[in-house]
Amino acid sequence: MKSRFAILILFLLGLTSFYTCQKQEYLKSEKEIKKELQGTWILSPIPRYDTIRNPYSVNEHLETWTFNDTKVTIVNNGQTSISTYSVKTTLSKAEFFLDGITPVFTPPARMRNNGTWQIVKLDDRILSIASDKDGATGLTQLEFHK
Repeated sequence: MKSRFAILILFLLGLTSFYTCQKQEYLKSEKEIKKELQGTWILSPIPRYDTIRNPYSVNEHLETWTFNDTKVTIVNNGQTSISTYSVKTTLSKAEFFLDGITPVFTPPARMRNNGTWQIVKLDDRILSIASDKDGATGLTQLEFHK
């Protein structure tokens, strides 16, 4: 009787862990993550409009990230920067590291993209990433669509 109960508990734990793994980027290889990142991702900005220079002049924020094998090209309202990136995966998370984004953006605060980004969701339509910049600032989360 005890062995049946133990088998049932193990089965339920295995089933539960299988379904929880599907909701995150668990158990994916670096090669799989890189393949899914390939292409152009359009940022869904919050707030949608920029009022940086003149509060009476409002511009829609347009930003795209285009990933290829080793580089990501970020176009922010017509200004372009290219960065290298690398992907790292573990059993519990997937993340990529951006390095070398130059301060060509106006404002220079766009350099905040340098660093490690954890992949929250990645499929053929949606990319959601988050970073806390190693505890230096609050959590930043960006969401993209193809």
